[in-house]
Amino acid sequence: MEVVPAVTAVEHLTYDRLLDEQPAAAGFTMSIASTVKLARAGTVFVKAGQVGTAAGDAVTTGAQLAPVIGDLGPPLVGHLIVEGWSVAVYDFIAGTALGRWDESAVLEMAEISFRLRERVDPSPITDTTPYAQEFAPLLGCWEALEDPNHPDRRSVEHIVGLDLPNGFEVSALAELERRWFEALGPGRALQHGDLRADNVVREPSGRLWLVDWTHKWTAPGWADLVRLAPDMAAHGGQDPEAFLRRSAWNDAPRDGVDVMLAGLAGRCWRDGHLPAAPGLPHLRQMQLEQGDAILHWLAVRAGLR
Repeated sequence: MEVVPAVTAVEHLTYDRLLDEQPAAAGFTMSIASTVKLARAGTVFVKAGQVGTAAGDAVTTGAQLAPVIGDLGPPLVGHLIVEGWSVAVYDFIAGTALGRWDESAVLEMAEISFRLRERVDPSPITDTTPYAQEFAPLLGCWEALEDPNHPDRRSVEHIVGLDLPNGFEVSALAELERRWFEALGPGRALQHGDLRADNVVREPSGRLWLVDWTHKWTAPGWADLVRLAPDMAAHGGQDPEAFLRRSAWNDAPRDGVDVMLAGLAGRCWRDGHLPAAPGLPHLRQMQLEQGDAILHWLAVRAGLR
């Protein structure tokens, strides 16, 4: 851990001396995420980022949400802001990032969803922002493709002429996308906001932990699972519809789910075809994989598959 303030914070929070650090594999955000060995107290996991940056704000939010999330996420040892760095120390979970969804992980996640619904729907905190509003700047792909005179047409010039998978017409996706706020605006459940295999840690026993709670967003409770389910298809070949049916939000409104899928797919389709993002070499591939899985699920729901 090269940043001295982060080392100071870890040693202050643990009353221990740092012996060794193992950085996590590169992810999709620019921040410190490391497994740290201490002189006396074993191993902890450390997240750190500069205050005022997206990475630093995410670290602070994760620490603030830890008491709310409880045993769904790793226990927080402590959080400290020092010399412009936000540093959070968590108990080390003896497991690995899920990577791919197998049937046992899907079943376990479905069980977790019932605890999640009880704990976060409605949100137990009030300092939140509607997810529909936060995601809104990323909408508009389908409308811009549909209308050559759309004011945001330039944002989709790189995908004009590409064939959409699964027999979709741009107009149908645009019609769904236009009802984004109607479908997602009323929700009051606290959201993880980025549930996917990389943010789920599995112990050897099979227990799953949900990590990287970095948002204070609210939306319908089922929205987190609608974001998650296509990841199960993209990384494991699991059936997203079957997962949603066996989850705590099996009562999710059909039209609302379709609207959200259309909005998410537009962002993935547009951004996934952009050049590689500096410092994030795997981001575009992830977006394309997610977009394909989302559109396939939506096509099944629409009877196109």
